[in-house]
Amino acid sequence: MNILVTVGTKPFDLLIAAADQQFSNTEFSVTCQIASGSYQPEHHPYIHFTNSFSELIASADIVITHGGAATVFELLEAGKKIVLVPNSLRTDNHQKDMASYVEHNQYGIVCRSLNGLVSTVKKCSRTKFNAYAKDQFFMGGDILEYFDLPFQK
Repeated sequence: MNILVTVGTKPFDLLIAAADQQFSNTEFSVTCQIASGSYQPEHHPYIHFTNSFSELIASADIVITHGGAATVFELLEAGKKIVLVPNSLRTDNHQKDMASYVEHNQYGIVCRSLNGLVSTVKKCSRTKFNAYAKDQFFMGGDILEYFDLPFQK
């Protein structure tokens, strides 16, 4: 099973360390995107950032992700199975809010204890989730009209 672990643009060393230590190379192929984190995986390949992130997403069976909105929506739009791990060290609650949104809509699984990361991934692989449908932004014309700019449909 191909797994991508991503933390977005901010470090989340606890998640990277848990993935590195818990996933065996015989059962899982794991790639970690660690941003500027200080923990460097010993058992799995890692990158800090890449211009080929969409290719990493495409090749993953499951993506373990932090709860950043941009990353989560990119994964949902790509139709990926996700395990969302909210970063409790963040000062705001947006990652917890994102976890609630994903869980409530049955778009993926939320892992609230890093000790259960492997079992959560296995559960994710067996679960059928609701498909995410992106809402189209409908106010483009209104915004352009407000600034007295031409609008083309």
